[in-house]
Amino acid sequence: MTNEISSFRPLIAILLPLISLLAVVVLPGRYSGLKRAVHISGSLAAFAVVLSLMPGILAGNTYGVQLISIVEQVSIHLTVDALGYYYALVLTSLWLLATIYSSSYIKHKEDRYYSFMALCNAFLLGCAFSQNIFTYFIFYELMTLASFPLIIHEETDAARSAGIKYLKYAIPAGAVILFSILLHYFWAGGDLSIVSAGTLSLDTASRTILTVIFLTYFAGFGVKAAIVPLEGWVPDAHPAAPAPASALLSGVILKAGAFGIIRVVLNVFDLSLFGTLNLWVIVIVFASVTILLSSIRALAQDNLKRRLAYSSVGQVSYILLGMALISPFGALGGIMHLAHHALMKGCLFLCSGIILKKTEKVNISEMEGIGYRIPITMICFSICALAMMGTPLTVGFVSKWLLGSGALQMDRPFFIVILLLSALLSAAYYLPIIYTAFFKRTETGDEHQTPQLRGEVSRSMLWPALILAALVIIAGIWVTLPGFPHSLASIVVGGLFP
Repeated sequence: MTNEISSFRPLIAILLPLISLLAVVVLPGRYSGLKRAVHISGSLAAFAVVLSLMPGILAGNTYGVQLISIVEQVSIHLTVDALGYYYALVLTSLWLLATIYSSSYIKHKEDRYYSFMALCNAFLLGCAFSQNIFTYFIFYELMTLASFPLIIHEETDAARSAGIKYLKYAIPAGAVILFSILLHYFWAGGDLSIVSAGTLSLDTASRTILTVIFLTYFAGFGVKAAIVPLEGWVPDAHPAAPAPASALLSGVILKAGAFGIIRVVLNVFDLSLFGTLNLWVIVIVFASVTILLSSIRALAQDNLKRRLAYSSVGQVSYILLGMALISPFGALGGIMHLAHHALMKGCLFLCSGIILKKTEKVNISEMEGIGYRIPITMICFSICALAMMGTPLTVGFVSKWLLGSGALQMDRPFFIVILLLSALLSAAYYLPIIYTAFFKRTETGDEHQTPQLRGEVSRSMLWPALILAALVIIAGIWVTLPGFPHSLASIVVGGLFP
């Protein structure tokens, strides 16, 4: 039985990045090094507070605190359950590494960049710890606004255009989610909780009403989750944003949409009602189309970050595919992939930033021989690219194995074909990058460049990529270690399929 403990630690975790933001704003401009240190400390402190909750979460506890009562049964309320904790641990881990990486990567408008990084970190933690869908919506919309400056940070025409396009998708999506919440509030008798199972039922609403509520939630959150045809902002935003911001966009911000859909499926409807209404068919069709279509589009991209962006579109839908299978292995694979993809794609985007800084190349066709100039970076890139294909002894293989097992559990072998086609397409657009970097010689002989042109970038950029690449292998071999994705995801799935 779950034991809810009253605790201010969720609130403290949210406030810590904001405190670092205050320090960054107050300190004079000449203290840029100190500002970077303060921001890193804020991210580290938030991660530490989240980490401190792990023993209780693994023991089956939850932590909660109500902040503000709005109207009857509607409040700003924080609760950390196993699923919310899992997302918080993923985002604070990746955020800390991206912040360390940023200290060497970001060289202009640092105050603005770090300020909005801190805001996004805090608001995403608010999403992870939301007890009800109203609280989630508040933090979700604040995160949308705070992530806009990260996309346009470079201040190029392409960056501004990508940022405006992002808002054109995100703002109407927010209005759709608000409409869903109003319907949900009315037909659930005011119960907007997303940490208990099933606030809606056929006893209080018709099949038509419930389907409308689900479809509007799915469409609203589907913009952030980059479901086809709502993914149009992603291929422009990722190349425009700085590399560490791209890593966060792909690794955790896209997941805010997927996490919202997971909450709707598990906690607003519950799996039983989700299956009874055949809503799984809608999710599984959109997820399958997104996986395949985005992979095909990735093949046509010469710009490295655009190729990675299309890959992210498909990979996020693996999470939704797992939930839609309504099977223990499928749900486990989908929830674990939320973390697995963050590790893999976070590393790939950080590596893309190193490639840009060291070679000033953005197109794959221009990257002949860069494996000789930045070998450690390209080895990290290659490890994660192979993992994305589902290579054994990596987290990518674990995700695909569980999703395939989930398809067989529910006697839906067709979806194994989807997974195999996706793996083949991933190989088709990742292997040429590795080949170009290590096996394609340039006319100028980049592989024999002088020591000044060879070698890696600063350690603060290289170590985050190294750590992520190592975790892709470590978590792919020692899958069941406590604190790793499996240990937390299995708690969530154990509550769904007792």
